Amino acid sequence: MNKYVTLIPLRGGSKGIPKKNIKDINGNPLFYYVVKSSLLAGLRTVISTDDSEIKEKALKLFKNLEVIDRPEVYAQDNSSTEDVIEHFLSIEKNVENVILLQATSPITSFHDIQESIKLFEKNNFNPLVSVVNCHSFIWDKEGIPQNYEPIARPRRQDWDGYYLENGAIYIFTRKHFEQFKCRCSNKSTLYKMQKNSMFEIDDLEDWEIISCILKSRNI
Repeated sequence: MNKYVTLIPLRGGSKGIPKKNIKDINGNPLFYYVVKSSLLAGLRTVISTDDSEIKEKALKLFKNLEVIDRPEVYAQDNSSTEDVIEHFLSIEKNVENVILLQATSPITSFHDIQESIKLFEKNNFNPLVSVVNCHSFIWDKEGIPQNYEPIARPRRQDWDGYYLENGAIYIFTRKHFEQFKCRCSNKSTLYKMQKNSMFEIDDLEDWEIISCILKSRNI
């Protein structure tokens, strides 16, 4: 059995930023950073892609990387990450636990991956989700507070805040996914990451922010 295998979905199409996954950021294609972190963590690493250019670039950059050719039916604008996971597991019959990483969170480090695995095991293999601890007051579009009572506004030092899913790391067992068809659950293990990991690349503004973070960390 492959106890842990990293899956990185890399679709060719992108609405917000064309060819986002292979667009250069600080001298490397976007996907480079999470692939490198996974390999440095000592993990068998697989990308799932429908795009021949992504496949060619990835295999040229990383000799130990594996590629699954994703069928077009799982590479549509309405295709979900869960569809990609299900396709991956249908091919990889011997995978026991999946580590899902996303190229849009390029500051994920190999240390984060290794520590999240330890926490996953410590919590009896309960699905793991990476998060950031935040202390923001949230309102909906109707002007209704969602996570605090305005007439009893808590002081920061008296409030634990909340945990924001940052989209960087997910770990789950094959058994869990086959049962629920979902990467996480209503009671998940939370792996806390540094606050700047809350940024995911969805648009050009995010791109500039992440670029600055990568430069500051010399990644």
